[in-house]
Amino acid sequence: MPAMNYARVADLYDLYAQSEIDVPFFLQEAQGCHSVLELTSGTGRLSVPLIQAHVPLTCLDSSPEMLVILRRKLRERGLAAPIYEMDASSFALPQQFELIIIPFNAFAEFADPSAQQRTLATIHAHLADGGRLICTLHNPPVRLKTVDGEIHLRGKYALPEGQGTLFLSSYEKFDAATRLVAGAQFYELYDRDGILQSKRCVDLRFYLHSQETFQSLARAQGFRLLALYGDYERTAFQPETSPFMIWMLGKQ
Repeated sequence: MPAMNYARVADLYDLYAQSEIDVPFFLQEAQGCHSVLELTSGTGRLSVPLIQAHVPLTCLDSSPEMLVILRRKLRERGLAAPIYEMDASSFALPQQFELIIIPFNAFAEFADPSAQQRTLATIHAHLADGGRLICTLHNPPVRLKTVDGEIHLRGKYALPEGQGTLFLSSYEKFDAATRLVAGAQFYELYDRDGILQSKRCVDLRFYLHSQETFQSLARAQGFRLLALYGDYERTAFQPETSPFMIWMLGKQ
């Protein structure tokens, strides 16, 4: 089960998920690769720039609504790539890959430990000998600073063609026993006169891995650590201050 029901927000996703912080990093990591698989590709926030840079990318996501948008983007730009509607925890593709990536902290969406194990085992089976997995995750001490059980405004975004504004808010609570963050996201759409037109509420759930839990999980599924970065500038990971855990893993 994904962290949230993307079918309910696919039409809004590109309005608020606009970060390009990781694009140069993945462009560089994919250079020279003959086969790259992006899991949880969504609407193509990262997929499109990779394909535009002639990375031989295959895209996979479980949300048909998100993939409709990705296919439209590629068609409008005269681009093409294999796209599969499959669950990243149990997919089966007819080839192995030199590089598999899980960007945007998406592995955290596999909240069930058994799904985490299946996902890494499935990835391991689809990696070529000498292949690499790049998995990006939240760093709990930093991420938990904004998890307090209170409602917070996360952003304010212009709707297309000056039609109005999207306000995105959320609340999140952390259960240390299960390492799960649970809550909801709230979407409010206002017209250009500031009059509320519609609201949406979508449940949210994801898993916060510690450095120790993820490394143990990856090792058990046949991966070895190549590097662990704390940001997309490849700074060495600092447990208390790095914004991310960017895991570079090799197939044992």
